[in-house]
Order: sequence, then C-alpha cells, then structure tokens
Amino acid sequence: MNLRRSEKSKVLVIAFSGALFVLAASGPLLGQASADFLRLQKHINKQVTVETQDGQGTGQLLRVEESRLVVYDAAKPKPIPRESVKRVTLHKSRHTVAWVAGTSGAGLAAGFLIGLSAFHDTKNANNKITAVALVDAGVGAAAGFGLSRIGKRDEVIFQSE
Repeated sequence: MNLRRSEKSKVLVIAFSGALFVLAASGPLLGQASADFLRLQKHINKQVTVETQDGQGTGQLLRVEESRLVVYDAAKPKPIPRESVKRVTLHKSRHTVAWVAGTSGAGLAAGFLIGLSAFHDTKNANNKITAVALVDAGVGAAAGFGLSRIGKRDEVIFQSE
C-alpha cells in the first residue's frame, strides 16, 4: 500500500476528525456523572442513606463538593470520597408517629365502645372495658405503623455507573 503524500494527509485528517468526533460526543457523558453528583446539592439538610464500597451510612446531607460529600452521622460530619459512593437514597417522610397516634386513638375509642356495649352490666366491668380498649388501641397502633409503610419507597437520587 503505497500512498502519496496528499493521500496520507487525507487519511490523517479523516482519522483525526473521527477521533475528535468521538471525543466530542463522549465529553458530555464524562461530565454527566459529575453533574449528577452535584445535583445532590438540592437535597442538602435532608435525611439520606449513602451506600459505599465499605458499607452503608445514614445521616443528614450537609455538603456536596466535586470530590466528596459530607453527611452528618453520629453527631459529627463524615466526609465520603466521591469514588467510594455507589448510591445515595433520599428518605421520604412517612409521618409514622401521626399514623400510629391517630389509629391507636381510634382503636382506643372503638375498644371503649365495644367494651362498654359488651360488659356494661357485668361484674368488674371497668377492668374488662379497660382491657378491651387497651387491646384495641394496641391493634390500632400496629395497623397505623403498617399503613404508614404502604407504598413508601426511598428515592434513589444518585447512582454511580
């Protein structure tokens, strides 16, 4: 394959143009992971779980930088290098306390009414009515805890490739 000088320069220009095109097309993809990581800034001061190569940590997201993120964990800031971060998930508010309090109150009221209608004329009626009301309050609290968990999945806000 004996190429003249003008043919060699054409081949070099085509090869260089192809390489430049590939680099230009992959440039935004290389920067995309950085942009995704920096998008974590809008979740500052929210509860997150960070999965790393060494394990999992939960805490309040304090700061996001190009090379690391800082999570407030166990009463002190914990810097985590970007290279070790596999996934960051955002905790959704489940209002568990409100669900448990509301349904246990409803259970207590229902238990009082059921106990009162069943034991109003019996001996030791107060003890029986109280027992039924407290058992129903416990059932209501358990039901409220279960209801607070339905359909609530933590949202993945960053995942490394």
